[in-house]
Amino acid sequence: MASQRLERAVERDELIEHDRFVRALIRRFIADPHLADELTQETWLAALRQSAASRFLQRAWLGTVARNLAFQAMRANARRLAREAAAARSLAVEPDGEVHIDADLRQRVLAAVEALHEPYRTVVRLRFYDDLAPTEIAARLRVPHETVRTQLKRGLQAVHAHLRASR
Repeated sequence: MASQRLERAVERDELIEHDRFVRALIRRFIADPHLADELTQETWLAALRQSAASRFLQRAWLGTVARNLAFQAMRANARRLAREAAAARSLAVEPDGEVHIDADLRQRVLAAVEALHEPYRTVVRLRFYDDLAPTEIAARLRVPHETVRTQLKRGLQAVHAHLRASR
């Protein structure tokens, strides 16, 4: 009975030591603390899935898994940034702060906004064409602020759906 307690205490100490190692290794590559915690948990899940690794908790194996997960996260972030940059290429910001969209995209967006049902069309126009804040729109239309936020959300979803369908 006492030997089992000693083994559990040793296991717990080893786990804590390995956990510190895994966290430190991931933090070398990942600055975001939430993502680092997530990757640490994924490393431990991988260790639990591998019976040999979970028995011996080999430090080199854990380090390899943690590094691979960190590199995968960095590649995913790079791909996301590339997608965002590609989507932003059609927009050009002029020195006066005006955003210019290519003519075809502008026509498609205008058509999508015009296709909206009321009250979504009015709310989207006030927000994006008259540049009013949601609280100002709510005051102007004499409706609750949350109603305006919901209408904006639904209106934008409809515009996005219309743009996707018109491709």
